[in-house]
Amino acid sequence: MENEGVKVIWIIFWILIGAGWSVLSFQWLRKSVEEIQPQPESQKHALKGLFLRRFVMFLLVALLLYLALQTEPIGAIAMVIVITIATWVQVIIYNRRLNETTGRKEH
Repeated sequence: MENEGVKVIWIIFWILIGAGWSVLSFQWLRKSVEEIQPQPESQKHALKGLFLRRFVMFLLVALLLYLALQTEPIGAIAMVIVITIATWVQVIIYNRRLNETTGRKEH
């Protein structure tokens, strides 16, 4: 019974880590994209920085996934599902806000 309780705690832990990671990662991405200016010289530099940061984020997610697999494989699966769903929800919300803002400016 105690072993099952520890498994549940690990699964909940990795779900919370996945949700937090998704929110944090998306906010960093949104901020980076909004800072890109339409100047050709700095845009190349900004895009290189964006790609580098996203690659580092990818490596960190891989590390989290590895750690989750080492502790509780079901927790790793739950973490991936939560990251995916939370990111989709954030993209949908961000897109709706962006469309509302654009719609107001056109009128």
